[in-house]
Amino acid sequence: MSTTDDGELCIWGLGLIGYTLAGALARAGRHCVVMDVDPERVARLNRGERPFHHLPYLPDDFGAETLRGALRATTEAADVLEPGHAVHILCVPTEADGVIDASALHDVVMRLAAGARARPLYLIIESTIAPVWLDSVVHHVFGEAGWRRGVDYHVGVSPRRDWLTDRERDMASTPKVIGGEGPEIVTLMRRLYTAVCDEVFEARDARHAAMVKVVENYFRYRDILLASELSLMLPDFDMAEILRLAATKWNMDLYHPSFGIGGYCVPLAKDYLGTEPQAQGAVADFERGEKDLFATLRRTVWRHGPVGRAAVLGIAYAPDMKIHTRSPSLELIHDMRERGVELYAHDPLYPPSEIRAITGARPLSFPGDLRLCDTVVLMTGHTLYRTVDDATLRANLADTVQIFDNHGTWRQREFGDGTRYLEVGGRHF
Repeated sequence: MSTTDDGELCIWGLGLIGYTLAGALARAGRHCVVMDVDPERVARLNRGERPFHHLPYLPDDFGAETLRGALRATTEAADVLEPGHAVHILCVPTEADGVIDASALHDVVMRLAAGARARPLYLIIESTIAPVWLDSVVHHVFGEAGWRRGVDYHVGVSPRRDWLTDRERDMASTPKVIGGEGPEIVTLMRRLYTAVCDEVFEARDARHAAMVKVVENYFRYRDILLASELSLMLPDFDMAEILRLAATKWNMDLYHPSFGIGGYCVPLAKDYLGTEPQAQGAVADFERGEKDLFATLRRTVWRHGPVGRAAVLGIAYAPDMKIHTRSPSLELIHDMRERGVELYAHDPLYPPSEIRAITGARPLSFPGDLRLCDTVVLMTGHTLYRTVDDATLRANLADTVQIFDNHGTWRQREFGDGTRYLEVGGRHF
C-alpha cells in the first residue's frame, strides 16, 4: 500500500476550510495533521477544541477525532516535510485586506519545494485561486527548485464550496468538483473526496477546476448587482417583493437589493476573473459600475429625510458569522461619518472594544439604546435581531424613527405609527 493510501495527510491552514476538511477526513478514517502559523489555533485543536471563534455555528466539531489521535496540528513545517507526508492539501487564504493575494500560496509552495522529502509529492489546492497562479506560482516555484512536473510532483485543484449560510447543507451534501494534471492526482483526489462528499464531479484539468469556482462566484456577484440595479431602474415597484416571487420559479435563485456585497469570495470574483487577459477590460468596467451603484443606493437614505443620530445593526457581512471583510456596513458608516451623523453601532458577535476599533462608532446596547436614534439601519440578519419580539423592539424605538432594512429581516413586523419602515429595494424605498 502506498503512502498516499495509509500515510498522514497534511493540510495547510487551520481556518474554516482546513479545519472542516481535516476533521471530515479524520472522521472518515484518515490521519491528518494541520500546519498553521497561529500557535493559539494549533493549541486549541490539540486540546480537542474548535480552533477559532469567529463562526459560532458549525455543524460539526472534531474533538473526538483529536482525542483518538486521528487529527492533530503543528506550527512546525519540518513536522510535515518528512518522506511519509506525500499528500499536501492547501487551504490557505488567498485574499488580504480585501484584495486577491497569492502570497500565502507562494509561501507554502516555497516551503514544499525547498524542504519536502516525499517523491512523488501530491499537491491539492482547496483555496480559491486564479487559474494563472498554477503556472505563475506553483509550477514556477517547483521548476526553479528543480522539481519535474508530473514526475516529482502532481497538482490538483478542488476549490471549496462553502455551505455555512445554508444550514440544510454540509460537506457530504455539497457536490465536489475536482481537476488534476494527470491520472495519478485525479485518482487520489477521487479516493479522498468520495469518502467525505456524496457527489464528486471531474473537470478536464486543474485550470478548469479552478475556473469553476471563479465563475460560480462571478455569476452570484453579477446577480446581486442586477437585483440592486433593478431597484434603482424601477423605483415605482417593490423590487424586493418581485424578486421573492420570481424566486418561486424552479430555475430562479433569490437575490435581494442591498447596500453592497461583502465577504471574501463573491466580491473578489471579478478580480480573479480579471487575471485572464481577455477579461480585464470588462472586469474594470464592473468595478467602476459596482462602486457607483452601491454609492447611489446608500445615498437613498438621505432622500427620505435628515439623519442626525443613527444606529447601524450588524458589522459582519453575513448572519451569525464574525467576519467583516469588505462588509457593506463599513462603507455605510464611512458615508454617514462624512455627512456628520452621530454614529452608534452594534453586532452581537463583536465586543464593544472591537466595535469601536473597527467602525469608530459608539458601541450601542441593543435594544435599549435604539431609543437614542432617529435612524436605525439593520444591515445583517443575525439571530438576535431576527428573534427579538415585536413588543420589546417597539418599546425601545424612539417616538419618531426611520428604519432601513438591508435584507428585509423585519419586513413582517408591526411597528408603531411614528416609525417609518423601508426595506432596501422594497416599497417606497
